[in-house]
Amino acid sequence: MNREHTVRVRQIAAAVKKYHQSSTPFRIYHGSTNTTRTLNFRKDSTVDVSQLGHILSINTKRQVAVVEANVPMDQLVKATLPLGLVPPVVMEFPGITVGGGIQGGAGESSSFKWGCFNRIVNWYEMVLASGEVVRASPAEKKDLCDPHLPTRC
Repeated sequence: MNREHTVRVRQIAAAVKKYHQSSTPFRIYHGSTNTTRTLNFRKDSTVDVSQLGHILSINTKRQVAVVEANVPMDQLVKATLPLGLVPPVVMEFPGITVGGGIQGGAGESSSFKWGCFNRIVNWYEMVLASGEVVRASPAEKKDLCDPHLPTRC
């Protein structure tokens, strides 16, 4: 994995672990939102994950991209198109992030063939409340994957 990515994730994991150990409630700040609600964030009770917006690798041979959760769909498509690739499911609102598409289900026009966006994901990297960083896939920590998705995470 990319060294800078590892550092970013370790910082987030340390913050989550600190809040968990002290039983302190916290919010996660993604860096942007499409909400119309007024948001009031206190820095002292917020885990900032806004820096997770990088495309880490694109393997043209395997047709796999490794990306962080805050990568907007339009940036992912912009990076893959010159390589002759495009994700099988593309969220139609360009600012929706990969993480947002996973959490929101993102059923789009190509979903008739591929399913919702989370069906095309091979694995997730997660930070657990303990601060442990794990990979969830059908082969690893599959209990953390959607049980309705038999072949993918």
